[in-house]
Amino acid sequence: MQRILYAGHDFYTGNAIAAAVLDYACLLAEAGTYAMIDVPTTAGDGGSTSARLLLGPSLPIATESIQGPIVELIDDVALDGLLHAADRLRHPAPVRSDGTGGQLRMMDEYELPSGNGGQHHGVRR
Repeated sequence: MQRILYAGHDFYTGNAIAAAVLDYACLLAEAGTYAMIDVPTTAGDGGSTSARLLLGPSLPIATESIQGPIVELIDDVALDGLLHAADRLRHPAPVRSDGTGGQLRMMDEYELPSGNGGQHHGVRR
């Protein structure tokens, strides 16, 4: 179990989740951008709750190991989301010209070729 220290508050979460939060915060700082994330945490009474954190440059965050009979918090969905977000920063989507005067745009994995005069369906960034 780990304690996340953020903006004068303590949040208790699992080891893997805390490691993923720190990794993502580091990548955001390197990219010079910010993100709002929801982190599954353990409340003081041992129940499940969550904390919303803003991560990015100049926002200090740290973790500390917790010893004792605390049950490890495991949330595979939240962990997968953090790992996927970090992976997108490590390996950004390719950029290409969309044929509108040389403007660049991000290609999204959900973009489908349409075959109808160059229109694109799906998510555009």
